[in-house]
Amino acid sequence: MLAACLLLAMGPVSAQLAPRLTAQLALDELATAQADLAKSQPSAGSPLAALGPQLAGMADALRQSAGGNASQPVELVGDALRARIVRAHAAAARVQAYLAVSGGCGASDTAAMQVALSAGVERLAAATAADKQVPVIDSVQNMANVPLFAMHPVALPAGKPLAFALVGSDLADAQCADPRVSATDAAGKPLASQPVLTGASPARLELRWPEAAVLPTGPVVLHVATQRKVFLLGCSALPEADAVVQVAPPVRFDVDYVLEAVCPAQGGTVPLGHGRLPTLNGYGATVSQAVNTSACAEPDAYRLSATVTQADGSSQAAGPFTQSAQATITAGLPGGLSMSWSPTAQALFVRSGAATCKGAP
Repeated sequence: MLAACLLLAMGPVSAQLAPRLTAQLALDELATAQADLAKSQPSAGSPLAALGPQLAGMADALRQSAGGNASQPVELVGDALRARIVRAHAAAARVQAYLAVSGGCGASDTAAMQVALSAGVERLAAATAADKQVPVIDSVQNMANVPLFAMHPVALPAGKPLAFALVGSDLADAQCADPRVSATDAAGKPLASQPVLTGASPARLELRWPEAAVLPTGPVVLHVATQRKVFLLGCSALPEADAVVQVAPPVRFDVDYVLEAVCPAQGGTVPLGHGRLPTLNGYGATVSQAVNTSACAEPDAYRLSATVTQADGSSQAAGPFTQSAQATITAGLPGGLSMSWSPTAQALFVRSGAATCKGAP
C-alpha cells in the first residue's frame, strides 16, 4: 500500500537517465560507431574509408590510458584520461549523427558531409594530451537540433543570418567571460566573415552568422576558446575545442534534353529539339522550354531523354522515356528532379524537388 502511494506521489515515470560517461562506455560507443560505419559500406575512395582506422586508434589509446580505471566516471579520473574519454565520446557521437542524417542526400551533399565528418574526427584523434579540463564539441546543429555537417549559405533569404549551435561539454563557465568562437579555413587562416555568439551554457553555444552567404566553398573550422573558474585563481584558459563543417557548392542543376517523335510517315524517328534548359538554382525551382513539333505532323509517340549536371560537375543520364503522342511524358530525373513533356502545350517542364538532405540544409 505504501509503495503504491509513493508511486502515485511521484507522478508519471520519466525516461531513464543516460549512464554516466566512463572510458568503457566511450570504448563501447567507438566499437558501435565502427560497426555501424562498416554497415554503410563506404567506398574505397570515400573520406569515410579512413574513419575506421582512426576510431580504432582512438580506442587503443583510450584503452591503454584507462587501465584499471575504465569503469570510473569521467568526473573522477585525471584530466589526461578525461580528455581522451570526452574526445572519443565526441568522435563516436559525430559518426552516429552523420549516419542519422545522411539519408536522402545527393552525391554533392554527401561528399561535403563526409569531408566534414572525416576532418572533424581526424582533429579529435590528433588532439594533444591535456593536463587540464578539456571542452569538447559533440555536434554542430541547426536551431531545430538536427546535426549539421554541410551548409548552403547562399540559399539563405537575403538579409537572413545563418543560425546554428555547438553542442558538447564544458563550452562555457557562467563565472567567466563568454567563450570566443572564431572560424578559419582548414589551414588556420581566419575567414573574412565570422560568427557571432548569441547564447552560452556549458553544454550549448548558440550563434548566428550575419554574412554567411559570402563564405567560400570548402571546409570551415569552428574554434571555441573558453575559460573555467578555478578556486582562488580566477578564470583559467582551457584547451581549444573545434569542429568542422563544409560549405557545399550551391545547389544548381543543368538539364540537357533530346526530344524525338516516332513518325511513321517519315520512316522512323524525327528529331524535334535538343539543348540545355535554363539553369535550376536551388530546390523547388521550375524551368520550361517550348519545342516546335512541326517536323512531324502526325507522330505516333514522343521519346524524351535527359542528362542532369550538378554544381560539382557530376552528371547522370536518364531515359529515353516513350509515351503515345496524346499523353504527357512525366519522368523522375537524377538529383530529385522531375521532367514532363506536354504535347498540348508543346513545352518541356523541369522542377527541382524539395530539399531532402537533413545534414546539409
